[in-house]
Amino acid sequence: MKKIFIISLFSVLTLCLSGQSSFSGIWQGILQDEKFDFLVVFRISEEGSKLKGTMDIPQQMIVDFKNMKIHTDNDSIIVDIAAFKASYKAVRQRDSLHGYWSQSGLDIPLNMGLTPEDKAFRMNRPQTPQPPYPYVCKDVTFLNKKAKIHLAGTLTIPDTTNVWPVVVLVSGSGPQDRDEEVLKHRPFLIIADYFTRNGIAVLRYDDRGVGKSEGKFSEATTADLSTDAGSAVTFLKTLPYINKKEIGMLGHSEGGIIVLMQASENKSLRFIISMAGVSVPCSQLLVMQNDKIMEGYGAGEEVRDFYWNFNTALYDLILSEKNPDSLRKQALKVFEESSAALTDDQKKEYGLNEGYVNMAIMQLSSPWMKYFLSIIPSNYIKKIKTNVLAINGSLDVQVPADANIEAFNTYFVQQSGIYKETHVFPGLNHLFQPCKTGMTTEYAMTETTIDPQVLEYMVSWIKKVLQP
Repeated sequence: MKKIFIISLFSVLTLCLSGQSSFSGIWQGILQDEKFDFLVVFRISEEGSKLKGTMDIPQQMIVDFKNMKIHTDNDSIIVDIAAFKASYKAVRQRDSLHGYWSQSGLDIPLNMGLTPEDKAFRMNRPQTPQPPYPYVCKDVTFLNKKAKIHLAGTLTIPDTTNVWPVVVLVSGSGPQDRDEEVLKHRPFLIIADYFTRNGIAVLRYDDRGVGKSEGKFSEATTADLSTDAGSAVTFLKTLPYINKKEIGMLGHSEGGIIVLMQASENKSLRFIISMAGVSVPCSQLLVMQNDKIMEGYGAGEEVRDFYWNFNTALYDLILSEKNPDSLRKQALKVFEESSAALTDDQKKEYGLNEGYVNMAIMQLSSPWMKYFLSIIPSNYIKKIKTNVLAINGSLDVQVPADANIEAFNTYFVQQSGIYKETHVFPGLNHLFQPCKTGMTTEYAMTETTIDPQVLEYMVSWIKKVLQP
């Protein structure tokens, strides 16, 4: 059976009702793929003459999806999901729906059951701290003078009567809020809470263009986002309850690159922590990342070889070829050469055609992506003269630990009295959750947001670095 890959897009819900509906409630069932079972949940309710609802496919990182059209006719229901070029058609029989999920030319059986609220899928997040907190929380804003924008965040401080060390949290790729919320996990809130309870103040902030922060995220590169993080440090140095000699940064994923950039030039930083940050060239990272994910989905060696060779060549073209027409022509040539060993069935299964090449070029041509592909983190690592901790989970498929940690250890320039260390946590993924495979399909289904041992390790390391 062909594998199903769904890319989530979010917009406004449009629902259409025809005929008498009896479909209110929570419907859930299992969409079975060759290697994975995907939970599908529809939450449907009636408001007057209209239906309202959401869809969850948590293993595909889709939660509260609203861009659907729902049609009913007596005992039949059709759910059109144009963003995925998919639909679900079923007939109700008592408390069951018997039907098919249709996508990419496939009709896959999907039977769903009407499920009570107390037994329906829900994302429990037991680690998320709840108020009241035993420390001070301040809503703050600070200015990025270069970008001429104000960024908004939350500063947590053990109290305001003493002077405290502080950590700036820098989020991963994509527009993130101050808690770096994903799938109802709020890792930065949890880190801030744990650090502050242990005597370390924390500043976390909304990315530019997100939440209460000004600016346009879509126009920003990693270098631009780095100036936001640097502006946070400048702001903290003005506060009377912050120890100006004990300021650090912690970055996750792309944020791990940003803290390297900052540490290579910002003399105000006493330490940095890279959580699943990148040390290999970013173009190489994306090739490895895609290969790990394809391996996890059970792709064969020939298919994985295609993606490895095609992506490597395409990224080089994106960085070197300025003429769009020439870029497309060369990319199509590379595609033909890289896919020569694949059968027609393999190409059809993975949607490998001229349209795939055009879509790849479009996605890779944004200012953020072109800059990201050009980043060589070792250029920053070699210049760092402050304390560094780089950590990874051993099962991380987005930033593979072995190659990443090896590169950190290779490029660290050791100095007397300065800690430059790495650590791999066995059995953890990119979010530092305990997991079985490391695949993104586990993120939503895992209740733990961040393994407590990671929090303990980071706090112990910071206190070691700050010892007189």
